[in-house]
Amino acid sequence: MRFLLVLTVTVAVVVLLWGSWQAGRKPFYLVLAGVALAGSIFLGAMLFTDQERRVPTDPETVETSINSVHETETTYRLRGEIINRGENAVARTEIMAEALSCPPAKACEVLYGERMTLSMHIPAGGRYPLNLSVPRPDREIQAERWRARVLRVEAYDR
Repeated sequence: MRFLLVLTVTVAVVVLLWGSWQAGRKPFYLVLAGVALAGSIFLGAMLFTDQERRVPTDPETVETSINSVHETETTYRLRGEIINRGENAVARTEIMAEALSCPPAKACEVLYGERMTLSMHIPAGGRYPLNLSVPRPDREIQAERWRARVLRVEAYDR
C-alpha cells in the first residue's frame, strides 16, 4: 500500500513539473521550488521527528477479565475488560483465551485454548471493554469458566 502511495505522488509530481515546463520557464521554476520545499519539509519531518518504537514489556502490566460468554453456532463471544497498569501505552497484546473445567476441590483444567493478537492502543492507566470471538473447536466442550491470559505485550517506548 505504501508503494502505491509513493508511486502515485511521484507520478503526480512528474505530471505537475511537465505541465509547468510546457507553460513556460517561470511557472516551471516556481513549481520546482514548491516541490523542493515540500519535499525537504517532508524529509525533515521523517528524519528528525521522534518515532514511537514498540518494545516488549512485562505481561503482568496488563490485566484481563471475562464477564460474560455468549455461544453462537461458530464462535464463543467473550466480553470483559482489559486494563493497562503499566507506565507506557500498550500497542499490541497477545492473549490466550482458555475454556476451563473447574471440578470441586481440584485445580482447573484447560479444555480448549485459542491464541489471539489484540492490536489496540491502551494508554497508561487506561481500561477498555474487551470483546473476543473465539472459534468453536471440532469437539464439543463444556466449559464452566473462561479466562483470557496475557502472554506477550508490546508497549510504545518513549
